[in-house]
Amino acid sequence: MPAAFFKTTADHSPQLGIDRFHTLLTGIYKPAWSEYALCIKMAPGSPYAHKDEVVFLADGRWLMDYSPRSGGLEQSDNQALVRCMDDHVPVGVIQQITKKGRGSTYKVLGLGIITRYDPQRDIFIVESADMPALAQVSGVIKDEARRYEVQLYAQLTNEFQPFLRDENERYLVSAPKRDEAFRQVILNEYDYSCAICDRKFRVNDLVEAQAAHIIPKRLNGTDDPRNGLALCRSHHWAFDSGLWTLTSKYEISISTLAKQAEIRNFELLSLAGKPVREPLRDVVLPHPEAIEWHRRNVWKED
Repeated sequence: MPAAFFKTTADHSPQLGIDRFHTLLTGIYKPAWSEYALCIKMAPGSPYAHKDEVVFLADGRWLMDYSPRSGGLEQSDNQALVRCMDDHVPVGVIQQITKKGRGSTYKVLGLGIITRYDPQRDIFIVESADMPALAQVSGVIKDEARRYEVQLYAQLTNEFQPFLRDENERYLVSAPKRDEAFRQVILNEYDYSCAICDRKFRVNDLVEAQAAHIIPKRLNGTDDPRNGLALCRSHHWAFDSGLWTLTSKYEISISTLAKQAEIRNFELLSLAGKPVREPLRDVVLPHPEAIEWHRRNVWKED
């Protein structure tokens, strides 16, 4: 992403409700109104030997060594990182990919948890915030469904993982409340409408559209919103049956099997090539990995 996105986030993604993600003036961004650091930046060509390094693990997580600012831990920005560490408050992490002069670009690594400070090496140890970490941080939210909604939105800043790493992964939120939260996030993002036919019926708590998992939960598919679509009941059934899928350009592709069917009052074939309805936030768009999985494993192409 370009530098302008981080300096003036509200101009580029007003739906996020964030004035700026980082000023990029220094490595640690702590607004005057906050006791905590909100974001840290790792620049290429760090002057610190064997510091400011990130290691990406096979399961999608990452580990990072991050150097505090000069002046000791009593320096205000460093104190903000210490508070994040002591209170288990996550911090946004970005990595500068290209240097100034070539049009600086940045990569959002996601939310990180500062797990400890190593005084001998003078570094903070930062780990990607996985679901258990997010669950711990959001534990102050009393309502279970709302708590899991917060966790799902926070997960969007991390690398997409199509499957749960552990089928028996422990949650601090019950399964029914997790289902309720996933449903609420997906339906809200698609205005309670079917993403492919735009059909909508909503009165009070009665909603015709359903929150569909692209990679099914029964196959250990994640609750990450990027693995979801809002679909009417008919098109949800057709999607799970492999009668249609999405292309890499988010256009509807109809299977050859559907074209052989006897059809009456069932809108499907006419939707071929139509772009899918976009969610409220771009970051919630179905992830290419999830779409590719559906094309390879569910769609009845032949």
